[in-house]
Amino acid sequence: MLRDIFSPAEARQFVRLGLPVLIAQTTQMGMNFVDTAMTGQYGRTDMAAVAVAGSVWAPVSLLGVGCLLALPPLTAQLVGAGKKAEAAQLLRQGIWLSCAIGGLLMIVFSVLSRHLSLFGLEGRMADLAGGYLRAMLWGLPGLMLFINIRSFLEGFSRTRPAMIVGILGLMLNVPVNYVFIYGKLGLPQLGAVGCGVATAICFWFMAFCMLFYVRRDSQYRHLRPLFLPMFRPGLAHDQNGSPFPRFDPALALRILRIGLPGALAVCFEVSLFAMTAILLAPLGEIVVSGHQIALNYSTMIFMLPLSLNITATIRVGYLLGAQRFWRARVAARTVLCLGMSCSLVAAVCTLLFREQIIAIYMDDAQVAALTMQLLLFTAAYQFVDAVQTISIGILRGYNDTRIISVVCLLSYWGIGLPLGYILARTDWLASAPLGAQGFWTAYLLALGFGALCYTFRLRHLHRLDDAAILHKIHR
Repeated sequence: MLRDIFSPAEARQFVRLGLPVLIAQTTQMGMNFVDTAMTGQYGRTDMAAVAVAGSVWAPVSLLGVGCLLALPPLTAQLVGAGKKAEAAQLLRQGIWLSCAIGGLLMIVFSVLSRHLSLFGLEGRMADLAGGYLRAMLWGLPGLMLFINIRSFLEGFSRTRPAMIVGILGLMLNVPVNYVFIYGKLGLPQLGAVGCGVATAICFWFMAFCMLFYVRRDSQYRHLRPLFLPMFRPGLAHDQNGSPFPRFDPALALRILRIGLPGALAVCFEVSLFAMTAILLAPLGEIVVSGHQIALNYSTMIFMLPLSLNITATIRVGYLLGAQRFWRARVAARTVLCLGMSCSLVAAVCTLLFREQIIAIYMDDAQVAALTMQLLLFTAAYQFVDAVQTISIGILRGYNDTRIISVVCLLSYWGIGLPLGYILARTDWLASAPLGAQGFWTAYLLALGFGALCYTFRLRHLHRLDDAAILHKIHR
């Protein structure tokens, strides 16, 4: 029946929750755009250093941040079950994990920043990129704290605070970049390194804004102290007088067990696109430029299914925690229908406005001709990308994350990268190398494989009885 597939009430919930998430994700992209644009105005070498260092920063930092992806569904499940005090304990354990993971990644970035020759960087560009990474790493704990508190609030279906803080962070990023890149207010000109300093400051600013909000909001006052028990000796007590430990190894390990597969999946995906750019580089500037335009555009469109991914995790996790299992199935099907509908609209707009899209980036005729072809792949890519991205969000709501890393490894590194290389650089499967079109063909097949696997997994979960689902989310 239609009511089992699509619920207008659930659709309204997803729009209410998802719109602030979409705006928050867009502000993150906006910060990256500001960094690139302002360092580009300062100098071409500085912009290149930020771009290369960013390709090192993204997969490694997302591996750490991805470990916290278990927090939103676990928090939502506890809130749905009426166990808000336990959700506060989850936040505390997330902060302990953030301290450990953040400290480890700071060491990793410090080492990488001094060995960028491994990535082909030498001379001044290596110095600038290394300085950028060393400046950014001091903001990593702030970023992890921001993700922790955002995840806690998302579990309570509060997505607007992250949106507001994201906007404030973007507004701060411009003047702080200006001061540190160009050397204003009596400070020296730091160029690319100044961009890293500014970003680190913005990370901490966003973290303290979220901390201020959660400590001031009346909804969370009865959960206090949210943070101080971590640092007091002995045991703290919740609002019912029940003791809980400052550090709970079993709960921390559960967060890692559920979050690590998703972290690996994100790392596999980001590293695939980074490797694609490297493998296309020998084919010339035209190929690389056309590929980058198509990829940048698809990344912007990706913000919509990514937002639905996050809201699907929150909503499905909440309903499962409340033991409304039928409703959780309806919510999952509803968000998939929304995502597929939006992807079809995006695909049609891409096809109709290809020339206008390309004109935003550049007016080079040769690059434009190639990009026109690649945007055809981008249009087709939207549908399968929406299905696989939103399905991942639903699976996180069920705490069913192990399959995510396995499927991502197979689809991205088992299909996408080797098949893309064969199609792009050899004539083994075609009469001639296809260049960038070869990689985009491989992307479509890889994402299609992933979407198919996740769809079958969701079908399996939706056939389980209520007792089996209850066991699954509590193990």
